[in-house]
Amino acid sequence: MGRIGTTLFPDHLHATPSVHNSPQEPLSQRTTSASPSSSTSQDNTLTRTKPPTPHTSSQSSSPRTLDPANRVEKRTRNTLAARRYRQRRVDEVSGLESQLKETRSERDDLKIRCARLEGEVETLRKLLEGRK
Repeated sequence: MGRIGTTLFPDHLHATPSVHNSPQEPLSQRTTSASPSSSTSQDNTLTRTKPPTPHTSSQSSSPRTLDPANRVEKRTRNTLAARRYRQRRVDEVSGLESQLKETRSERDDLKIRCARLEGEVETLRKLLEGRK
């Protein structure tokens, strides 16, 4: 956090990068005064600044400035990427549907086995009751 006058602001919101007042800095190197009466217009004029972008204006290539060959190439790459994405999604859904089918089949087999075992348990209970 940097300090401007008596108000604290996050460092990334400073209009200028060096507005810190610390006791270690000599008075000649301080950029703002620490007294509350002298912090007039500087506190009011600070606004949020955008972080620097990694590209300079000469390096940026917006879609409007691309030549037609690059536009076509970019469009082709995008079309192929969209096609691959849709195919992956179809494959994933197919895989999930087959897994669901297997799980349902396993569930049905287990239901049948459970019913068979419950019948066996009932038969064994009746045998035990008959012996008593």
